[in-house]
Amino acid sequence: MTAAPEPTVHAAGTRRRVQALAVAGWPMHRLARETGLAGSSIAWLMNAPNVPVSRARIVAALYARLSLANPVLCGVAPAIARAARDRAVAAGWAPASAWDDDTIDDPSALAEWTGYCGKARGVDLHHRHGIPLCPPCQDALYRRHLRNAAHELRATSTTRT
Repeated sequence: MTAAPEPTVHAAGTRRRVQALAVAGWPMHRLARETGLAGSSIAWLMNAPNVPVSRARIVAALYARLSLANPVLCGVAPAIARAARDRAVAAGWAPASAWDDDTIDDPSALAEWTGYCGKARGVDLHHRHGIPLCPPCQDALYRRHLRNAAHELRATSTTRT
């Protein structure tokens, strides 16, 4: 008799946790070692639509343990941590601070980069800190442009009369 397949969950939360750890400077090979998974398993987790519940729990426990830890103080060479961070930032991955524990596993949730995403202040904070615009802030920027265009149109129509 064969064993029943292990139940799976959507991979969004697992992927976001690994990405957030990479943004903090944790290299993938160290995350693999810390989880006891093979490096290819971590790569697979990053691309799979669903992951086994046991692996999702392993990554969640790792995230809970390392998300506030400094990788350099935990033995990761500074150059390796910087390279991991640079790759993660270039990929546009969100840091742990952008995720709420209640929504990180929700596939439809979006990272809250600034605390004001989706509002004009969020757009300004993205620009000020050099953070790529998230979808809600892209929408807010579009609304700002529409509002400014409407103000200009009103201003030009009232000055002609």
